[in-house]
Amino acid sequence: MKHRILFVDDDEKILRSFNRTLSEEFAVVTAASPDEALHVLEEQGPFPVIVSDMKMPGMSGLELLARSREISPDSVQILLTGFADVETAMHAVNHGGLFRFLTKPCDLDTLSSALRDGVRQYRLIVSEKELLEQTLLGTVRVLSQILTLVNPTAQGVTNRLKKYCRHMIKELGLKEKWLYDVAIMLSQLGSLTIPSEILNRFISGRDMSDQEMTMIKQLPTVTVKLLMNIPRLEDAIEIISMQNNPYSEFPAYSSPEDYSKVHLGAQMLHVAIALDCLLMQGIYTAKALHSMGEDTKSFNPALVAAMGTYDFELQNMVQMQVKCGELTTRMILNEDIYSKKGVLLASNGQWVTLPLIMGLHNYSRSVGLKEPFAVLVPILDYEVA
Repeated sequence: MKHRILFVDDDEKILRSFNRTLSEEFAVVTAASPDEALHVLEEQGPFPVIVSDMKMPGMSGLELLARSREISPDSVQILLTGFADVETAMHAVNHGGLFRFLTKPCDLDTLSSALRDGVRQYRLIVSEKELLEQTLLGTVRVLSQILTLVNPTAQGVTNRLKKYCRHMIKELGLKEKWLYDVAIMLSQLGSLTIPSEILNRFISGRDMSDQEMTMIKQLPTVTVKLLMNIPRLEDAIEIISMQNNPYSEFPAYSSPEDYSKVHLGAQMLHVAIALDCLLMQGIYTAKALHSMGEDTKSFNPALVAAMGTYDFELQNMVQMQVKCGELTTRMILNEDIYSKKGVLLASNGQWVTLPLIMGLHNYSRSVGLKEPFAVLVPILDYEVA
């Protein structure tokens, strides 16, 4: 498959020349102005390599490439310059951003070689990024599974928060989904230090002592301390550290898109946590969303409004009574699961995972479970059964 290259130049003859001489080896896409190039990036990106002329009306090549990094940060950038602009281009290369600059006129062999090098550099960047994300996500999943086994109540909270935040992300068309997922999955890790009975009392809105409330309020701080030595989690850790901050403490912007990804992630988590607490206390959905919507000092109104379209009734799922041996990973627990001795093993709202099934099977064979219990299953699974 040919690698796509975006060429930007205000001279149509030059663009046609690129298309004619390079199309056998590369998938050439052209733009006759910086504005058109940015539109193409938004609609058709990312491109492994972007090649831009230096001098164009309205916006220089350096300005265009700086703007393009916001849209497609992994794309490799090459600048075509006249001899008078060589010093400017060298400065841009030395101070980051540019992969290479070429002087005009540029012969075909030199340009083709630079494009091949650019494609190799892009593939290296993308593969390293994917490896890093997979490694971190694997670590996050292990920590999440540990939380499931040690404190199922906290993992139940995490699973509900994940569903709420993913809905807000979808409704607002936000990027950085991976970052938000990681922050959400780790946000309750500090609950490992809080006894399940205390967390249950807090979630259900029952009376708590000052000491117990202090433990709850310190949950983000404890979580941050547990995570601070894991590299590449800086943004996720910052989101978690601010998850209890009210909306009024963040800079004021007209829309969610204007916020930094960290501030917006913290606000989403704050809305999701508050909503989950209200719902778990038995407050009706409409009443909970209305009260949160009126409290504009505490909650971002756009995020609260986004939750107004969430299907809290799970209309695409039905409830079934099952025993431990019937559990599958397509189910959601619809009630808490206890051992016969009254120990909480898994929490209402929690997705059924393989580690959870294995753990419950072990309890079933040794101590025993209170069975059957309620789960939610997709309608198609229910009809097949």
